[in-house]
Amino acid sequence: MSQPIEAVVTGVGPVSAIGSGRNDYWTALLEGRSGFGPITLCDVSTSPSKIGAEVRDFRLRDYVANGELLERRTPRPVQLALASAVLALHDAEIDLDACDPDRMGVQVGTSIGNLGDLLTLNRKLTETGAVPAHTAFHAFHHSAACVVSSFFNIRGPIHTTSSGCNSGIDGLGQSVRMIQAGAVDAMLVIGTDCELVPEVLAALNASGSLTTRYNDDPTRASRPFDRDRDGNVIGEGAAAVLLEAAPHAQRRRARAYAKVAGYRIASAGQNRQYSHDRPELDLRPAVRAMKGAIDEAGWRAVDVVNANGSSSVIYDRAEALALAEVLGPKLEKTPVHSIKSMLGQHGAGSSMLQVVTSCLTLRRGTIPPTTNHENPDPACGPIRVLTEPLPSWPTRALVHSIGLGGFYYSAAALEAVEDEAAMQTGMVQVRWSEQHHPRFQPAEEFQRPLVPWNPRRDPDNQLP
Repeated sequence: MSQPIEAVVTGVGPVSAIGSGRNDYWTALLEGRSGFGPITLCDVSTSPSKIGAEVRDFRLRDYVANGELLERRTPRPVQLALASAVLALHDAEIDLDACDPDRMGVQVGTSIGNLGDLLTLNRKLTETGAVPAHTAFHAFHHSAACVVSSFFNIRGPIHTTSSGCNSGIDGLGQSVRMIQAGAVDAMLVIGTDCELVPEVLAALNASGSLTTRYNDDPTRASRPFDRDRDGNVIGEGAAAVLLEAAPHAQRRRARAYAKVAGYRIASAGQNRQYSHDRPELDLRPAVRAMKGAIDEAGWRAVDVVNANGSSSVIYDRAEALALAEVLGPKLEKTPVHSIKSMLGQHGAGSSMLQVVTSCLTLRRGTIPPTTNHENPDPACGPIRVLTEPLPSWPTRALVHSIGLGGFYYSAAALEAVEDEAAMQTGMVQVRWSEQHHPRFQPAEEFQRPLVPWNPRRDPDNQLP
């Protein structure tokens, strides 16, 4: 039996509350910069939780020429997705016209899709009895995948995954399976969500999921595995990766961040029934997901864990106990970190930002810190939560995500690509497809080549 085709990440595109683009995002992570502040995107006057992670000053026109035209009618999650796609493809230094568009696809993960726009349109319909013509398109989850496919002239399979906060990792895993099967040469994988919607806030407040203790001190609100945590911080964001079949990447001499060496999903089945007054969770699905990804990768050890770590009173403890079972005696020596201490929990966007962070960690020789972890929760056991950046060159990063309600768990195993030549950037100038719509091209900044970079030859371990 022939070996499955390997899938490698060749480009990353984060759009987040702490920074967008690989350089700004990475710098903010290492500085422990918080993305939290008062919510401005929706009315929170009746919400007990009043803080969130917003991508402040986001404008699609900064990523897309004539983007102001798209901004008028395009839902915010779709705009975030398109911006992240521009960043990821630019970072991948790809010549789209040299690739077969019929063998490239788009996979979008989203938790709530365009729910905010749909609810607004529903109110408009109730008040006026009519809605705009574009409503039919923007009312459904799949519109982001359609917009991205059209924008980049990607003509292969386009799919949308909606499995809650796991949707980003699940989109990655499902894309890996398509590459392994030989169905595509490359997949543009995106996680995007904007959960700053009054009805979503109301639902999460009702379930006791959101923090309320730190409304007057937002930067301290998300406290993964800390004794003083009291819930998640809601937010928004997007991230994209270009995932390629290894032979395809090699033919175009692309730099690779990491190989996706393993992926596994697991659900609790009837062992978990939704109830916030019964906090005892079944650890077995989390253990199966993480062990499954590790076993598929063939690893004997894990160098770093990019944890779900959402500051949930329930799920942080469950994740920590599951990690104890997965890692065994190596638990106390394995570094664990959570980017949600700075970015909050916002559906598919946050889980894909976990993937992007692990890709950068493998290529930049530093593991980012977890902020606000000041009083370790004894109920979480002796996990090693990093509170300062850790200089290190890990080769095996485990990424884990938990869906709301504890029904569903996803894990991905990312492995560093050891070929030093494959680590360099700035070797090829990106070329966007000549088949693009003439009114909409990536902004001028993304028409230029990247500044050359090879992290192992950069003494300061910083990108330009």
